Amino acid sequence: MKIELVVGDILRHKADMIVVHHFEGEKTAGGAAGGVNAAIGGAIASAMRDGDFHGKWGETLLLRPGKGIASPRVLVAGLGKRAKFTADLLRQSVLPVMRIAGKLKLKSIASALPGGEGIEPRTAARFAALGAALSGYEYDRYKSEKASRVERFQWIEPRRALAGPVKAGLDEGAAIGEAINWGRDLVACPPADLRPDGLARAARALPKGLRAAAAGKIRVRVYGRNEIEAWKMGGILAVGKGSEAPPRLIVAEYRGGRPGEAWTALIGKGVTFDTGGISLKKWEGMEKMKYDMAGGAGMLATIRAAAGLGIRKNVVAVVPAVENMPSGTAFRPGDVIRMMSGKTVEVLSTDAEGRLILADAIAFAVKRYRPAAMVDAATLTGACVVALGSVTMGMMGNDERLLSRMREASASSGEKAWELPLHEEYFEQIKSDIGDLKNIGGPEAGTITAGYFLKEFAGDTPWVHLDIAGVAWREKERMGYAPGPTGVPVRLLTQYLSREG
Repeated sequence: MKIELVVGDILRHKADMIVVHHFEGEKTAGGAAGGVNAAIGGAIASAMRDGDFHGKWGETLLLRPGKGIASPRVLVAGLGKRAKFTADLLRQSVLPVMRIAGKLKLKSIASALPGGEGIEPRTAARFAALGAALSGYEYDRYKSEKASRVERFQWIEPRRALAGPVKAGLDEGAAIGEAINWGRDLVACPPADLRPDGLARAARALPKGLRAAAAGKIRVRVYGRNEIEAWKMGGILAVGKGSEAPPRLIVAEYRGGRPGEAWTALIGKGVTFDTGGISLKKWEGMEKMKYDMAGGAGMLATIRAAAGLGIRKNVVAVVPAVENMPSGTAFRPGDVIRMMSGKTVEVLSTDAEGRLILADAIAFAVKRYRPAAMVDAATLTGACVVALGSVTMGMMGNDERLLSRMREASASSGEKAWELPLHEEYFEQIKSDIGDLKNIGGPEAGTITAGYFLKEFAGDTPWVHLDIAGVAWREKERMGYAPGPTGVPVRLLTQYLSREG
């Protein structure tokens, strides 16, 4: 889908459908909606007067005016209360528009750009374009009848003086949205078609489709079992032992900063399918365990977004890719693993595998890149879903300055993160009697003890952990996403990388 700026009058612009907006509780249609209302004989005002439309959040009114404007359809989209309107709600407001366009099999949409108190035009444009890109996503690779897709989404700006910032914002939002959708395709892919080697092939193709200058700043390396064994990555080797598909370590560099400038490391869990291993999961819902590599897909997508945006940072994504399967060669509860860092881990559950591969990837990033900051993301614990549901990701870290920057990025991007404590007392739960650590800490504070486990491998490097177990997949249409993968935490991380000084 092409996302474009048109400077002009929405009344004269021809598309399959034009979109204007209205805030709840405001008695008269204003802005673009007011102009359209006057041109089509007061139809919007009549609908409001008769109670057919109130402007509530997510509410829509579809009109076929017949004359007065160049386009055959007008959609009025409700934005809710003006005082509560935010840039991220602007993004979410595009989903009902795209749903109606899909049902009507429309190919082109032209929309006014809604504003709100304190939302700059460039910011509004970025979130609007992001909403169009994310709301238009549908994974239909395996469907005989493909989904009807909008081919062109145009945002209409009547003021030529704002064309520059609006165009910049639209380009930014489109670049982020394209990268997120690239990653969503990976998460949605059936597990038989995306095993560790498949994820590695996708990573090698990461620069494809980017501008030559941006693609040239990306370098992808994939390491196999021989290198993983040579580096003594006991966690990755143990988790991958049960599968016939050998593990991979994917390293994607984006060199957007000056030569010699410090790296930011992004570590993503890449379990392409998780049965739980010998500690076998229940069968209900196991088909969704293809999404257990959402953290890895998100980190690779962030590299793509950083290149598309031209972010002036050196960023490296490290993704350990494994398949966690039960077999005669699988690792067992009771095993003790020696990790790349030299620490030993007693395995109590083979279904707590993500922290084992992340720990080796963190140690690798620290040793190889000596990053100034490090962030990991993983669908790590069911406990995080219990604590924060499907709205907010869990966040922990060892550096207050980095945590503060991530909180700011969360607020600005709209991807919600909530900090959980890493008090020293939690370490007692993961101390082992026969090794250095246990890979689970018991029934209490499961998200925190998993984070504390990773903290032991981050050392003195400023580090933040994001548990995305509850937010990486939507069961129902919500918060501007259709059911399926969401692409978190790409929005948060691109915001952080764009602002970090």
